[in-house]
Amino acid sequence: MATSSFLPSLTKLSHSESYPAISPSRPELSVKDKAVVITGGGSGIGASIAKAFAAGGSTKIAIISRTEKNLLATKHAIEEEFLGTEVLAVPADITNARQVDDAFLKISQTFDKIDVLVCNSAFMPVPRPVLSPDFDVQDWWTAFSTNILGALYTVQGFVKYAAKGAHILHISTCVSHMPPLEAGVSAYAASKAAGAKLFDYIAFENPGLHVVNVHPGLVDTNMSRKSGHGGMDHIDLSGHFCLWLVSSEANFLRGKFVWVNWDVDELKARKEEILSTDLLDTKLGGVSFVGWEGSQKLGEL
Repeated sequence: MATSSFLPSLTKLSHSESYPAISPSRPELSVKDKAVVITGGGSGIGASIAKAFAAGGSTKIAIISRTEKNLLATKHAIEEEFLGTEVLAVPADITNARQVDDAFLKISQTFDKIDVLVCNSAFMPVPRPVLSPDFDVQDWWTAFSTNILGALYTVQGFVKYAAKGAHILHISTCVSHMPPLEAGVSAYAASKAAGAKLFDYIAFENPGLHVVNVHPGLVDTNMSRKSGHGGMDHIDLSGHFCLWLVSSEANFLRGKFVWVNWDVDELKARKEEILSTDLLDTKLGGVSFVGWEGSQKLGEL
């Protein structure tokens, strides 16, 4: 179903629910025989993404989170619905490099090479203006520890066991690249903006990895309620769009930033424009770097 969201949209159609083009029932989106790892996979959007990949045919799914209870609940729910699927529940704190390395070692010993990594774990502090009297600097900084350092540890653990041509989806947020709309969310917005740039560099420095930054929609989760908002998008939309993103139909989006609300048929129709311009790059609006040959001169700045 299309929606007239208050947020802008690159495509004329802006979706709030899943639709046939991104349905896991499409053979073109099959992830049969592919191993998938999702951080923050025990609940919310991460659990929805895990379910989508199971629906798309993956029988080798690992979910990582600090909360074992949530991991086990999601594991049992998916394995009961999708018979023959193995969901490996791996408790780990992504801000602890050793725990992350141990988690990926365990996953590789179970599934061998990993085809898809979804970096979904995130932290949002209690929203407070930066200069308010009750502002908690440590709580604010925890967002950076999780959303940047934790993401970096995750990718470092993953690449040791990544399959050739592996995909990395970084679950980001639209507030990372939008003008401020409300007070109190600077930690989440700033850390996610930095995270998006981190994944831009991971893509740039590793041409063999297929990296995409993704806004997962506005979904009713514990985190969105913490921010004071609910959600307007169905949770299946996030997972189904991510499933489409790792298909060959979405190869042209490598290194780009996309929203799950955007219509994939319209995106495909603009494939050549997206490939040949800086459309969907994370950059300063109004300034084009297409064809810029100054990279070798950066050391002079």
